[in-house]
Amino acid sequence: MDIGIDIGGTNMKVGLVDARGRVAARRRLATKASEGPGPALERLGRCIAGLRKGKRVKSIGVGIAGLVDHARGVVRIPPNLPGWDGTKVQEVLKHMTGLPVHCANDANAVTLGEWLYGAGRGCRNLFCLTLGSGVGGGAIVNNKLFLGANHAAGELGHTVIFGNGLVCRCGGRGCVERYAGADYIVRRARQRVKAAIKRARDHRNQIPMFKGIMDKKPGMLVEKFATRLSRLTMKDIGRAARAKDRLALKLVEETGYYLGLGLVNVVALYDPERIVIGGGVSGLGRPLMRAVRKTVFSRIQFFPGRRLEIVFGRLGNDAGIIGATRLGKHMPA
Repeated sequence: MDIGIDIGGTNMKVGLVDARGRVAARRRLATKASEGPGPALERLGRCIAGLRKGKRVKSIGVGIAGLVDHARGVVRIPPNLPGWDGTKVQEVLKHMTGLPVHCANDANAVTLGEWLYGAGRGCRNLFCLTLGSGVGGGAIVNNKLFLGANHAAGELGHTVIFGNGLVCRCGGRGCVERYAGADYIVRRARQRVKAAIKRARDHRNQIPMFKGIMDKKPGMLVEKFATRLSRLTMKDIGRAARAKDRLALKLVEETGYYLGLGLVNVVALYDPERIVIGGGVSGLGRPLMRAVRKTVFSRIQFFPGRRLEIVFGRLGNDAGIIGATRLGKHMPA
């Protein structure tokens, strides 16, 4: 047995994973990122102690957002974890548990999980896209996890799809994440709902009674969130899209288009045989996948014998913890 950990800005997922990549037990803890790394790692230590009780645990693997010096297990510039820059996660957990500890970027852990046990099995060359608050990625090149010179390979979210586009949280302009990260999708949805309400009021002042927007029904998102925009979430967008809400479907199609533009560059640079899409935003489902595939396949250069599949991940929320347990074996030296 090994223990896999996925540290995010909101939650930390912990799992006990067997030799066949099956999760035998799971725990979820609040990160409470504003408290800093100390309290969070202490909670992790207690959780690990409980999970390993009566079990023969060989090692611990940790996936965490941001750049990670995997040789020393030090986190650099984690986007959603204020105060964690420079945290020696490997050293702290090793001291707490006495076990070998391996650390990597969370998207690389997800990539390993899907490659070894999920939708990427059997691939020599794979790209795995992780969609959440941010947009991350990892690459398998010739059956090896590819990290690059600075352990930063695969960061699709901060590749540029619009040269003079919107300003991203990283400070750059036109990044994929600025258009396809969950936070920005929700922001765009709220802006669209607000604009629809204003148009309706300007047109006929009918929105308070929901009689229609410019002679059309207002739709699920507008009708439900007209008076409580701040409560609109990604899950609401997904539900509305599945109910064929026009505004939601348009948002999903746009998101797939933006992701597709980024993936066209991935195909040109990495030449994968399969692209796996995982993370919370992948829950937008078939409309998202249709838009991604349409954008990619209409733009890449096809030639005889070229193979490319684009599929959703199979491991769901377990991908990161399963992959983390295999970091010790598969991380490059």
